[in-house]
Amino acid sequence: MKKIFIVLLVVVSVSCGQKSKPQTPEEVLSNGIEKLNSWETLSFTASIFNPYIAPEPEFTDYKLKKVSYEPHLKMYFFKNMNKQTRIYYKLASLVVVEDIKKKITEFDYVNDRAIPQYLEAFMADDDNLVKLTDLINSYKNEITYVEKVEVDGNPAYVYTFRNYKLWLAVTDALPLKFEVDNGLPQPNVIVYSDVVFNQEMEDEVFTHKEKEGYVFSQMGVKAEPLLNTAAKEFSLLDLDGNTKTLADFKGKPIFLEGWVSSCHHCIASIPKVKKIQEEFGDKINIVTVNFDYDLPETKRVVSKYDISYPVLQGTAVFDKDYDIHSFPLYYIIDSNGIIVFSGSGSIEEEKESALFKALQEVE
Repeated sequence: MKKIFIVLLVVVSVSCGQKSKPQTPEEVLSNGIEKLNSWETLSFTASIFNPYIAPEPEFTDYKLKKVSYEPHLKMYFFKNMNKQTRIYYKLASLVVVEDIKKKITEFDYVNDRAIPQYLEAFMADDDNLVKLTDLINSYKNEITYVEKVEVDGNPAYVYTFRNYKLWLAVTDALPLKFEVDNGLPQPNVIVYSDVVFNQEMEDEVFTHKEKEGYVFSQMGVKAEPLLNTAAKEFSLLDLDGNTKTLADFKGKPIFLEGWVSSCHHCIASIPKVKKIQEEFGDKINIVTVNFDYDLPETKRVVSKYDISYPVLQGTAVFDKDYDIHSFPLYYIIDSNGIIVFSGSGSIEEEKESALFKALQEVE
């Protein structure tokens, strides 16, 4: 019995010795690369922060599952962005659910062959561990160990390559932090948490559920042409919470614009809309519909640019009815309620000339 105990003691001592053996930076990096390249399922939360772009961090929950027979990515994926926008992809079925807009958008695979491009865009965010893996594989011969630090109490090795910096946990080689210098005054800083490899994951994770009261639309399915058709009725709130309808603006032709505060072309077009107001204000009603879904931000921009023409708050219903596929998008509606002109993009050069000509001629 004493011999058996001694043997067990030796085995345990050796095992504990192996477990507590510190890993070198080279070993941690090698283990981390192996984990990132060999997973079958992967889930994690990423918070990305850049105060130059946004005052608060943006959080995304990811769930990924490799599937060899999937035609494009060879995987299914799910993204939950700031608990407001969820993206589901499974077997060429791509669906975006936006809670703040109460909108479900399905990308129609039959009519829209741009699905691979959408997928590439949705998977290309800096905070995605799949992108990080691709970067590491591309530049692994350039990765240099810098120092040992602590990240939220976890010992970590820091590595640099190109314009990137990576923190890996010393104990299990999991990614803890990633920094991307995109040439902005401050880099994107990404912190990873709840990283789990190879946990069982059901396919239902990648399938959206219908939500009552949400507007459904299909990307890629050609909408009925709006030109030369009657403008659809709408009921929208202005920035003070008052309800405005299309009927409130009838009696004169209408210049109707859809825009969003984060759109550079929309902001650049504000002086041109003011010019429309100045030149045609007696003849034409100007109505703009903002799609920030963020009232304080819209009010801030309206104040900053001293906008005096009506600004209404957009909805998913208006978005669908007026085929808002890009910003800015604008229409001219004649006094009989018929859409006689449409355009999109910055109001400048040829587009500006065509728009102002149509405004002069509309009755």
